[in-house]
Amino acid sequence: MSHIPHLTSHISHPPSHIPYHVLTHHQNEYNRPILVDWNITLPTTLLLDSLIRSIQVGSLYALMAIGLTLTLAVMRLPNFAHAELITVGAYVGLVSTNWITGNLLLTITLCFIVAALVALVSHKVVYQPLEQINSSIYTMILATFALGLIWRYIIFILVDFFRLYDLRIKVPIAIWYQGQAMTLTNIFFWVVPTAIILIVALSLLLNFTGLGREMRALADNRSLARVIGVPVDRVVNMTWILTGGLAGVAGALWGVQTSVNPLMGFLAILSVFAATILGGMTSFSGTILGAYVVGFSENLVMQLLNYYVGLDFSFKPAIPFIIIILVLLFRPQGLTGFTESLRTRTIRRSPAPQ
Repeated sequence: MSHIPHLTSHISHPPSHIPYHVLTHHQNEYNRPILVDWNITLPTTLLLDSLIRSIQVGSLYALMAIGLTLTLAVMRLPNFAHAELITVGAYVGLVSTNWITGNLLLTITLCFIVAALVALVSHKVVYQPLEQINSSIYTMILATFALGLIWRYIIFILVDFFRLYDLRIKVPIAIWYQGQAMTLTNIFFWVVPTAIILIVALSLLLNFTGLGREMRALADNRSLARVIGVPVDRVVNMTWILTGGLAGVAGALWGVQTSVNPLMGFLAILSVFAATILGGMTSFSGTILGAYVVGFSENLVMQLLNYYVGLDFSFKPAIPFIIIILVLLFRPQGLTGFTESLRTRTIRRSPAPQ
């Protein structure tokens, strides 16, 4: 062990060509101070790769979280079963591309329809009966947990019965752009534009259609909306259809860039909730911004921490926890106040009538 003091004493002193002010002390495994050179820049290839992954993941988180925000705003319900809607969409995409059609656009449509039907059935069978007996919000939240578990194990049973393990969504990968510092495949050009188009379409629907106005009225005050003639049941049904459909499409696109398994939605839901909470819970513009913040934190920021201070990537799942805790402690309203200048309509939840 005589080489250890020699090694640590050597790395504990700054090289002569590095300015001292860019060196920071840390402790190594032998409890000796080592110096990290902050003047070393992240390689361009690694930086661009992290940026691309951040944009791609942030777009998918936005698509997942926008449906959850819709549920919170209109139904006032934090739906933890939202995770299984994501998983359903992924498996519909897997089955479609392997046995039905290789057309990705048709596959995305099927994912929207099936996940929307699952969300609507969940509402009709579980949530609506509970609402009719005036169940408390705590009962409703527990119901979403229970329903999520039921759907999750139904998926496990079906996956095991039909031998759907170790399969991927069949999308031929092709390089659409290749430069010296980065390479972009068709997956990037499918995932990001599709997510952005659907988010913009939902924003237009909420702001410029009769259904959108009815949803906003329901979000503001359900009792008053019913009095002025808003068809509450139809609006609620359409809200669940939109929520489920968007989650299903997001799940399929998530499965395209990763792999498909029965726990994929469950593993992603914490990041989705982090984006929603960071966005203010009922603000669509805030949720979109929050989704990209979470995406960049999990990818670019994590890459920087790994490169400069050696933080292992196994700490990545802790990032959504940290975001949720910090937001709830220091800014419970999230980014809502920062997004008003974007001139985007915000659905706000008013207090329940006494």
